[in-house]
Amino acid sequence: MTSLRRYVAATVVLVCVAGACSSQATATGSTAPTRTARSTATLAPTPTTGSTVLGGPVAVGGDLCGLLGPGDFASVGVVGAVMPTKNSDDASDAYCVYSGVSGATGGIEFDVYLGDAAATYQEILLNGGITTNDAVGDLPGVTAAGTTMDGAGDMATIGVQKGQLTFDIDIPTSASARAELISLAVLVLQRERGLSS
Repeated sequence: MTSLRRYVAATVVLVCVAGACSSQATATGSTAPTRTARSTATLAPTPTTGSTVLGGPVAVGGDLCGLLGPGDFASVGVVGAVMPTKNSDDASDAYCVYSGVSGATGGIEFDVYLGDAAATYQEILLNGGITTNDAVGDLPGVTAAGTTMDGAGDMATIGVQKGQLTFDIDIPTSASARAELISLAVLVLQRERGLSS
């Protein structure tokens, strides 16, 4: 009888890991947006192991931090991201920290804003130490995009403006940081659903 119980318990665990569980609780206790049509399961990460949770499409009024998940950072080579701590004034902006206190202190951060894009982009340039629009050619369809690999606290940053959508991503600097930032920005641009218009 004991071996049958172990078999049933192992089967339940495997089914949940495969994405058949219906829990949507995140590490912060809120309901996560549906990530894919296949599975709505979100596994809460542990701070030491990170997470495989990916971001997904977000429309106006949705959870802006949901554009990038910790698994997206891991997939491009940025280690240490966990489910973000979200700080937001309202539905038109979000400050999402995936590691550490902030990007400027060596952490992983994604900030996203809707509206007043030109002024917001100028603020991102100033705060991130970005001096050029060197990434416009890497991100077709954007209004402006620039990077820096030597920001405060050994931070690498990309700032992007597309219509009314403006965002920046901060990661620790490395030899591959620029390529990682471009890849993450591409994901955000693929997932925004009407945020830029």
